[in-house]
Amino acid sequence: RSNALFLRGDRTFVVRCAFLPTSTTLIMIQLYENEEVLLVIRKHWFVMLTYAVPAFIMFILGTGAYIYLPDIAPFIEVRINNSLLAFSYFLYLMLVIGLLFYTWIDYYLDTWIVTGTRVIDVEQNGFFSREVSEIPLSRVQDVTIEVHGLIPTLLKFGTIRLQTAGEREFEMQHIPHLPKIKDAVLKMVHAEQKRSLTTVSSSTL
Repeated sequence: RSNALFLRGDRTFVVRCAFLPTSTTLIMIQLYENEEVLLVIRKHWFVMLTYAVPAFIMFILGTGAYIYLPDIAPFIEVRINNSLLAFSYFLYLMLVIGLLFYTWIDYYLDTWIVTGTRVIDVEQNGFFSREVSEIPLSRVQDVTIEVHGLIPTLLKFGTIRLQTAGEREFEMQHIPHLPKIKDAVLKMVHAEQKRSLTTVSSSTL
């Protein structure tokens, strides 16, 4: 089920976060009249896992130090201030949680939004930086997919590229279900190019 929703009346496309209150708007894309969102593409879950595992290890190490350091301090002749230790542990946890949330925001909001007329590339860079670019489907000439490495092959994720007539290239890495997404995008490209040709032919008559 997609987290892509429409706000009726103002033609604003909204992507909401599944783990935050439904009133929290994370991405807002202005849609043209009669434009519909057909596909929202995000990176494979393995990408987030590569960040979550180190954060989990940091949490285990920090928690272990907080629990066992007072017990081993007498043996290494170190005096431990329990209040200072608790405060340091709290700051450490906030750091780990902050880093994990930072990487999750970057992972979750890096998206391709495919409508009936264009592909919108949303590239999130941390909390407060975002780049949004787009390419009309009518200008797409080629859609290619690449899978390199053992883990991407086993988990079936890789890179998808869109090539345009002006040699401009859209690329998104670590995408799951590559063949299905490629077929879906190509179908939308052909439909939009056919519609554009029909519109041009009608206007010349």
